[in-house]
Amino acid sequence: MITKELKERFEKVIEIKHIDWNTIEDVCKSDTNILRPILGIAYEEYFKKIIRKIYPDCNIINGVGDSDIDLYINNHALQLKTINKENTIEGHTIGVSLHKTHGKETRPHNLYSSTKKTFDFLVVKHPESGSLIVPYDQIPKNKSWEGYLDDPAIFSWDSSWLNQWGLIGLNEINGKNIDIDSYIENSELPFLSQLTKLEDYEIIEMLTKPEYFRAAVMGLKGNLKEWWLINTLTNIGYKIFLPKRKYSKYDCIINTREKAYKVQIKGTSKNMCNLSNHKIGFEIMGTHGHFPKRGYKKREIDYVAVIISEEQLPQEYLKKEGLHFIIIPTTDLPLHYKIGKGKIFNVPAWDHKDYEDVIYPNIKLKYKIEKEHISFYPDINSYKTYQGYKIISDNSPFINAGPYLLNYLPF
Repeated sequence: MITKELKERFEKVIEIKHIDWNTIEDVCKSDTNILRPILGIAYEEYFKKIIRKIYPDCNIINGVGDSDIDLYINNHALQLKTINKENTIEGHTIGVSLHKTHGKETRPHNLYSSTKKTFDFLVVKHPESGSLIVPYDQIPKNKSWEGYLDDPAIFSWDSSWLNQWGLIGLNEINGKNIDIDSYIENSELPFLSQLTKLEDYEIIEMLTKPEYFRAAVMGLKGNLKEWWLINTLTNIGYKIFLPKRKYSKYDCIINTREKAYKVQIKGTSKNMCNLSNHKIGFEIMGTHGHFPKRGYKKREIDYVAVIISEEQLPQEYLKKEGLHFIIIPTTDLPLHYKIGKGKIFNVPAWDHKDYEDVIYPNIKLKYKIEKEHISFYPDINSYKTYQGYKIISDNSPFINAGPYLLNYLPF
């Protein structure tokens, strides 16, 4: 059972009050990029749970931050993985995506060395029969990149490494499948509980843990806000279309009588928000790669919708509870100050025509109370210079942009 206190704690993390559990499930079902990291951390929690059920005093220590080690069990360093469905064939093979998710993202830099051990064992959740415990030197080698582990790594369905608990000091259960029954009666999160084999409260407690925020909650939080805005606009009467292409630069198309507008939906960045100073801010950039490629271009998006939680605004001027928004035309946003300065910053791509309209990623705003309305303006004074170059140029339209009214639709 999910208690009222736990639900409130979760709602504080995702910045959405009165959340419906069906909505959480629908958002997770809608995007594998949201579901995948949740299943990844859930496997860590499940793995600890089944071991502690048999060995209550087992020495289990969590890995730190973005390290390649998820858990230490009896001083063995483990990396835990769920299967890669694209490379898994029931009854034949199990596929696992095996690359680094931080640092350099290009091959072979994002692959693990086959000679320099990063962890002791790769632990893989078997689709039916427990877990594979694979020694590092037994992970398949990459045939294209000598000196690296394979990605995806493929194992046989009946691998000899299945349930080899003795390798990590759990000799009494060696060779045994210690999985627990996944059925949870009257679950409020039936989809997630069936996939994770965790109870409802365990799933929500997991998602409130600070160490999992970046891995799983950021994506869920962002998509919940995206769902909220799309649902809000649909209820008003707008026709909303979702992009057909994966990794689109816009999140939805809002169809009006005059025109169809491409809209990117963003949440605020906590480190740029300050209630006492009447400031909010958000980032507008891709999640991977380096600039200028990582940047968003003005030609790709018509508007940015910024979702703001009520805790970031003065309560006495809010006309409703929950989430709020402002809509900003991308024509108002500042260009990146490095455009045309490729030689100066030693990044030739900044001189390429394809990157001539890259938006500067950190957008800082301040708000005023005007006739009982909350109006937002660019916080120009918060921008400084970098290596002698102004972050916001003197001729930027951003300087005189606004106001952007809270919960006002400009189209």
